[in-house]
Amino acid sequence: MQNIKSAFGLKIAILSLSFLLMLRMTISPALAEIGKAFPAVSQETLMIMLVLPSLVAIVSGFLAGIVSHKFRTKLVLYVALVLFLIGGMGPIFVHDFRLIMLCRVILGVGIGFFLPYSAGLIATFYEGRERNQMLGFQSASCSIGNVITSLVAGLLAVLSWNLPFLIYGFAFISLLLIVVYLPEPQKVGLDGRHGGRSVAVNKGVTLVCVGVLLYSILYFAFFGYLAFIVDASGLGDAKVSGLATMLMTLGALIMGLSFGQIVRFMKSYALFLALILNAAGFGILSVANSLGELFAGSFIVGLGFGLLMPYAMMRLNEASDRAAVNFSNALFMTAVNIGTAAAPKILVAVGQIFGNEDGQFIFHICTICMFGSAVIYLVYSVGTALRSRAY
Repeated sequence: MQNIKSAFGLKIAILSLSFLLMLRMTISPALAEIGKAFPAVSQETLMIMLVLPSLVAIVSGFLAGIVSHKFRTKLVLYVALVLFLIGGMGPIFVHDFRLIMLCRVILGVGIGFFLPYSAGLIATFYEGRERNQMLGFQSASCSIGNVITSLVAGLLAVLSWNLPFLIYGFAFISLLLIVVYLPEPQKVGLDGRHGGRSVAVNKGVTLVCVGVLLYSILYFAFFGYLAFIVDASGLGDAKVSGLATMLMTLGALIMGLSFGQIVRFMKSYALFLALILNAAGFGILSVANSLGELFAGSFIVGLGFGLLMPYAMMRLNEASDRAAVNFSNALFMTAVNIGTAAAPKILVAVGQIFGNEDGQFIFHICTICMFGSAVIYLVYSVGTALRSRAY
């Protein structure tokens, strides 16, 4: 077993699943081009198309927990990755927007079925320091996947609106790695049960999940509106949107790799820094009228995201009952998917309420929300620290 744990091929096979997770959003640089190919389709519908896999993954993710107890893990992963390939690459070959939406549904089913295993396999094969290292590599894999595929998607969109869907072909590599290197693991509880005993979700886990759900709504605005802002402002085409998205993910990668040192230095105030970075990034984007401002704002948003998400995961695992860690992580990802799926309707509604549906105005709203959250958290943290000293 020790040889399996230390095998390079096994690590790459497991991390390849994390690489695929961010691919559901990386066609965002092509949204404007897709909109031009289907002029009768509204901007809101295009954003729904973008997040539809996340919405479907909410349901299929729970089904994966049930299926995992009835079928071999590798069989479930084979089916998930085949569905991922069919749903992901299907829009290349169809020219009816309804069929594209159907493909996105199939993609979401595939994502939901392998989503619990992206973290569950790490918990199965690794322990202690090696597990923490793999969790760090997992975050980096998501960022690297987004950096590579966002740039490629933007470049391909210039050639044709449907070529960005080629990026989902990366799942072929992951499927091959799973076939060759992944041994059939012991069953891992993905449904919140441990030794036949149901494990309740505590207040700490609930608070983290609610927080990340709200954050996901605001964070989606970056993907949902960036391409339209670039196109409307005349700053460039899909290549520029892809580069901006790549810089955002590069910021997340840098911050993710530095996460351990930042938390040791700032402790609980790391969340305050994450919220301030998000506020600063969205603030710059809300007034950006040059490529320099667009790229700077995107990079800073990435820094904030790269710090906030692993911090939330850390707090989740600290708050969770040890027997319910896998279930808590499943709830965490479900919260992310719900927030992402609900974001288009909510953000469009906010724009309608204020009579301004422009993307930069939405970024302005995100700035206010992030900054307000940072101030509230800072006041709470300082107050808690003062009360603890008093006692």
